[in-house]
Amino acid sequence: MVNSGTIEILKRMDQMIRTKSTGAPGDFAGRLYVSERSMYNYIGLMKALGAPIRYSRTERSYVYEEAGRFVIEFKQPADLEYAT
Repeated sequence: MVNSGTIEILKRMDQMIRTKSTGAPGDFAGRLYVSERSMYNYIGLMKALGAPIRYSRTERSYVYEEAGRFVIEFKQPADLEYAT
């Protein structure tokens, strides 16, 4: 189960990825105050949820392969493009 701490880490990761300020994997993990293995697990979770993340050696940062952001929130039917 995902807890509020995980959600906060994912939000921080998204912000750092969007600004291309993650650094190398070890640096990124340190900035998140998690182990490198945990950081890889969070990256895997984001990828499993559809985030197009990759590591750019030229930018020395994780980046999104396309414009966008990672969002976790509740939407009411009026907020959605379609109703189910």
